[in-house]
Amino acid sequence: MSDRGTVARIAAQAKLNLLLRITGRTDNGSQALHTLHTLFQLVALSDTVTVRVGAQGRTLDCDATAAGPVEQNLGWRAALAFCDATAWATGFEIAIEKRIPIGGGMGGGSADAAAVLRALNTLAPTPLTSSALMTLGGHLGADVPFLLMGGATALGTGTGAILTPLLPLPARAVVLELPGFAVSSKDAFGWFAADRDGRPYTGTPALLPSPPTWDALRAHAQNDLEAPVFTRHPSLVQRREAMEQAGAEIARMTGSGSTVFGVFADDSAAERAVAAAPGSRVLTKTVGEVAPIEVIA
Repeated sequence: MSDRGTVARIAAQAKLNLLLRITGRTDNGSQALHTLHTLFQLVALSDTVTVRVGAQGRTLDCDATAAGPVEQNLGWRAALAFCDATAWATGFEIAIEKRIPIGGGMGGGSADAAAVLRALNTLAPTPLTSSALMTLGGHLGADVPFLLMGGATALGTGTGAILTPLLPLPARAVVLELPGFAVSSKDAFGWFAADRDGRPYTGTPALLPSPPTWDALRAHAQNDLEAPVFTRHPSLVQRREAMEQAGAEIARMTGSGSTVFGVFADDSAAERAVAAAPGSRVLTKTVGEVAPIEVIA
């Protein structure tokens, strides 16, 4: 069977955690991990990932100055993992145009990894099954399976990789507050564990209707990582409060931070919130579907 193309381009969409409860810990055989009850939601903000196969050698071009060494880039690691799993595409070129903040809790690196896997699987003469692709993605990061699953809204349990697809929520304007510094997931979960100091876990699954509603989320939109992160970065408390004062119906930190988001039912209020702080705020929206892949050649 011949290749189905040589170049694929995709918008690697960011995600929000509309709620995040930490319910306990589990051991996967190599390390202890926290278990979660979280609601994932895609937004329109995205990186652009272009993959070309059939190249001489392997290259990655990422325009983010803070992206770090190539070997640590999740998009690069995703390509290597796919090649190892399929014994195909020994040569490739990957270009990533970054818009999702690095270390912002929006799954930017995971989105790039998922986009690379989807692109390569589309171009491959013998694609992996959806299940195999998600398993491969799960080895790269806890958010990658959601970003591969093909839906815009999902409940995540276990370490976040046990996914229940949900009907999409009605579209809402979202204002992102970008504080200008990153928080690593490792640090955030480490702070949570240190502050808990052996006390029992109190995070319990939110009792959301199916499908979820924005009204229900207003009552349950809690992120258990806010307290430890806000303690170390108190400026985020003021940023969240400012988002509430601007009219957000939900204002929270997403994931392990550092991004604070506000969900607005009123588009005009969201636009005014961005205009009030144009240097640190970005306007986007929730979406109901995953961006398609464009096969160019």
